[in-house]
Amino acid sequence: MFLMGSAPGPETVINGKRCLYFGGTGYFGLHGHPAVIRAGIAAFRHGTHAATTRSGFGNNSALLDVERKLAAFFGTAEAVYYASGYLNGLFLAQGHARAFDVAFVDEAAHYSIRDGVAAAGKRAVGYKHLDPADLGRKLKGSLGRGWSPAVFTDGVFPTFGEIAPLPDLLEALRPYGGILCLDDAHGVGVLGENGRGTLEHFGIAPSLKISMAGTLSKAFGGHGGFIPGPASLIRRIRREVGAYAGSMPAPTPIAAASAKGIDLVASHPEWRAALRANVRRAKAGLRKLGLAADDTPVPVIAWTLGSAAEMKRVQRALLDRGIAVACLKYAGAPAGGVLRVTIFSTHTPDDIDRLIDELGRIL
Repeated sequence: MFLMGSAPGPETVINGKRCLYFGGTGYFGLHGHPAVIRAGIAAFRHGTHAATTRSGFGNNSALLDVERKLAAFFGTAEAVYYASGYLNGLFLAQGHARAFDVAFVDEAAHYSIRDGVAAAGKRAVGYKHLDPADLGRKLKGSLGRGWSPAVFTDGVFPTFGEIAPLPDLLEALRPYGGILCLDDAHGVGVLGENGRGTLEHFGIAPSLKISMAGTLSKAFGGHGGFIPGPASLIRRIRREVGAYAGSMPAPTPIAAASAKGIDLVASHPEWRAALRANVRRAKAGLRKLGLAADDTPVPVIAWTLGSAAEMKRVQRALLDRGIAVACLKYAGAPAGGVLRVTIFSTHTPDDIDRLIDELGRIL
């Protein structure tokens, strides 16, 4: 077991040892940012949390501030904020439940998407990972007369960092008049000119037919899930999604810290430029070692070696040299798992070069 002894950042204390950290998803190093921490501390004047649901007395200025800032960041009329990004699939599926009959789900989609579709009581049909042609075949073969489909996918897949081919998925969906539901937990803050995620990366605007959910626990240094969108959709979610009406909201200090994280990401576009430069450097270095790394700006890079035991050996050898990378079995990973590196804007070029050099020596 690994025990983290400090806030995650480019250097993090793990098992009592300070290491270069290439794990987790703190893409801008905000989880320990002083302004984020101060905002959370100041919000303790409201107590730990609202102690009731938002359908009753459970609203406060910190929660509303997050929603207001999310709507402004994503350029939508409104936004809804809830306690965990794992609820994204549930909120999307239940929020759109009246609009579709069958869900078509990428076979490598995050567990939360599959769980959310199941909780909405909808039939789910899998289509091959990143394969719009197979989606088209499944749509044609699975829809009854008058039925409406919904396609569910990650925007950026969490294990290998692939970007979903949204334009092609939408083209496959177009003849059936369905909706696209996107869990963009790893894309928001990172992709797109303004950090609005995978939709902006492809120049696609959200609408009643295209919905995106995200999380504040990664790029924004906070916690909780959210959906920005048209006012009519957000009202329906608040009214009809049981997990909104019947659960506690995010803890108030966490909400305040998250709101500060949104402010920081919005006001520092140069962080995205630094992140992308670091990603290019890291991927180029990994390719020189013979490891697979695409040329997208996604700061997630994963690969497999000969066996799970070999990957664990490499992880331990790197940790002995003061470098932490993930070795994990996660959504979309093969049976033996993967070694996964995540890059932050706060890594220095020397940090990245050291990772590549040490990995090269071990391999």
